[in-house]
Amino acid sequence: MFTFEDVGAAQSHSSTRGAWVAKVYGPLLIVLVLLSAVAAGGDRPLVWLLMTLSLAVLGLVYGAVQVMYDRGRADPVEGQMVIILPAVAAMGFAVLQVLPLRFDPTGTLPPDLWPDFLTINRTATVLALVRITGYLLMFWLLISVVDSAARVTQMATLLFWGLFAHAIWGLLALSFFGDIHFWGDKLDYVGSATGTFINRNSFATFLGMGVSLGVALTFRRAFSPSIRMPAGPTAWSRHKLNVVALATATIVILATVIATQSRLGTMATVLGAAVTFGLMMSKAKRLTRGQIRRTVVFGGVAVSAIFLFMGQGVLDRSMFTVAGSIDRFELYREVMGMIAHRPLLGFGLDGFPDAFELYHEAALDPSLVWDRTHNTYLALWVELGLLAGSFPMLAVAIAVVKAWRNIKRRSDGYATSAAAIGATVTVAVHALGDFSLEVAGNVYLFVALIALGVARFRRAGGG
Repeated sequence: MFTFEDVGAAQSHSSTRGAWVAKVYGPLLIVLVLLSAVAAGGDRPLVWLLMTLSLAVLGLVYGAVQVMYDRGRADPVEGQMVIILPAVAAMGFAVLQVLPLRFDPTGTLPPDLWPDFLTINRTATVLALVRITGYLLMFWLLISVVDSAARVTQMATLLFWGLFAHAIWGLLALSFFGDIHFWGDKLDYVGSATGTFINRNSFATFLGMGVSLGVALTFRRAFSPSIRMPAGPTAWSRHKLNVVALATATIVILATVIATQSRLGTMATVLGAAVTFGLMMSKAKRLTRGQIRRTVVFGGVAVSAIFLFMGQGVLDRSMFTVAGSIDRFELYREVMGMIAHRPLLGFGLDGFPDAFELYHEAALDPSLVWDRTHNTYLALWVELGLLAGSFPMLAVAIAVVKAWRNIKRRSDGYATSAAAIGATVTVAVHALGDFSLEVAGNVYLFVALIALGVARFRRAGGG
């Protein structure tokens, strides 16, 4: 029979008649993740609708195949319900917000002006529910097909090279095609790499997760056993070429992050990569202290060189960090006041832009459109309340713990777990000062990395 165990070198369930689904779905889901960020970073309702529809169809096909061929096998999703349930609970609360329950969003309006629903914008909340359904479907399908170390590595490698392609386009669009968007002329963020995104900060977060993945895959390849070359250890084997290719691509992605000129994005990327680096080095038992020291020095020199050649824009913008943060702090103050008014019910998922118009004070520049909180934690709390708004954070925290356990227990197959933790550091830090996790393309990528990081591998077992 088949059982689920946390193991590294594992075999896939190729003996089952429905195994073709996992083989096809693995690469297909990764391609969908990469495509989700092509249209303005996925920050458009049409993208959410198409992604959710596509994933729903894939889910129906997958479910039908399992019913026909693999009804007796264990469901890998059951082992991840501790992650899924908090997210479902937050989604369930958002469903309550679209019910016809009248409330006073400010505590000062007369009854005839009260909204008809808990959410201040029912259409926005319904669309947000569609978007979140897509995230859950993606996680479910990925967990269902990542049943072996080989498949996880295959999918992670495909994902990495797809992110490398995003980075290359970002550099080409900035430097060779006249600093354009994917769909036409650029009106904002001129001089900064934005790739297929509108916002440079969201693009930096997207690629920042790719840097963590690149670090993990590079060191996984470097630490893996290699075939001894007849010409001696200095010969350029395929193994060494793969390591150099992964390292070079990772450096290119990091260089593109710096080219975005995103201050917080660059810092968050470096922190995430450093955490991934530390986790991978902690498992490198075969390395001597001298090798570790040389690796650290090389990494430091590489990052410093990239900053020297491409970091002028980030450094220039960093000089105005304090002055540019005045409006941001005022925004946070007003948002916290909104949370204090409705600490449990919130104003409705994706309802912040409309709700904020009721609280916008003169101290905050009225000439600008404040449709985001610029802090994902505050966004969750102001829209879903302090309790339900904390459920997504709880789900991520549980995922990090599970990924950490994978790293501790496995002798192999832990690279994606290290990448998932590093990516979480990147998005968690960036979420303190921006809204990258409110952009669908970033969330799909983050969900994919989490799924690969917490995956439980399948192997054939007796008894």
